[in-house]
Amino acid sequence: MIIHRRAALRASLAGAAVLAAPAVLRAQEALDQTKIIVGFAPGGTSDVAARHLADKLVPAYARNALVDNRPGAAGRIGIEALKSAPPDGRTLLLTPASTVTIYSAVYKKLSYNPFTDLLPVSLVCTFVHGFAVGPMVPAEVKTLAQYAAWAKANPAKSSCGNPGEGSFPHFLSMLLARGLDAPMQPIPYRGGVQPLADMAAGQLASLMLPDGAFLAFTKDGRARVLATSGEKPSPFYPDVATFADQGIKDIVVTEWFGIFAPPATPPAIVNRAADAIAKGLTDKALGEVYAQTGMVPKASTPAQLSAMIKSDSETWTPRIKAMGFQPIE
Repeated sequence: MIIHRRAALRASLAGAAVLAAPAVLRAQEALDQTKIIVGFAPGGTSDVAARHLADKLVPAYARNALVDNRPGAAGRIGIEALKSAPPDGRTLLLTPASTVTIYSAVYKKLSYNPFTDLLPVSLVCTFVHGFAVGPMVPAEVKTLAQYAAWAKANPAKSSCGNPGEGSFPHFLSMLLARGLDAPMQPIPYRGGVQPLADMAAGQLASLMLPDGAFLAFTKDGRARVLATSGEKPSPFYPDVATFADQGIKDIVVTEWFGIFAPPATPPAIVNRAADAIAKGLTDKALGEVYAQTGMVPKASTPAQLSAMIKSDSETWTPRIKAMGFQPIE
């Protein structure tokens, strides 16, 4: 009986290995197709990042790759779409840091858990935010201290646009007003296109956005960037001092876009996607395209991205609450 039991055990283990083998094999083979969900409209920075990355996943990761735009609810609809997708590597999500790090403090009710409802795969790129002024502000204003003096002398004109209530730029503008002890009326928009136009037309004094948004406007003099949010000067504005270097020590922020997979996706598939992304991000042409909108390609392991989410959330959630921000319905 002992011999028979051992034989049966060996047969059972061999059978399990045979059943498991196709799954492992599939994790290594190129998929027929993959799609990257983007929770924002076509043409925006996240859409650009996703489309050029998708091109680099062919053919090593998938024989065909496309972008599926699911705009609405500040990126939350895209995350909902990822949650319900099959965990087979055919569906990924590109989303900004804010949706998985600060939204629990921004919204009263969040329909997903950023730590359990999506699996980190890899960073895609990083970017910093910039504070810029337009023609409403006199040309001699070139530093934050000079802007603060102008704002105090012209409180009715000192407006500061941002791309939406509860966005990172919104919170950074609140911190800036507090740090400068200057009047700065926050003006939330729906995205960054309209506030850029308003500032260039002299209808808005200042604006907080990812610094790449200002590139076309600074080239022809329609905007002047006064500070950027990185630990060191932005590669796109090397002569502009950071917020910290100008005395606003609590504005040191590098935001990012990351790729995520549905929950329960096997680790082998997650790791293969991360490897394909890392390889794609080394492409020189992709880097040049990203630079046009202020993005710096940067890959990571799944574990590194997970750690970043935890760290950013632990840093910003209490800060947002301390600002007295009232969560959005």
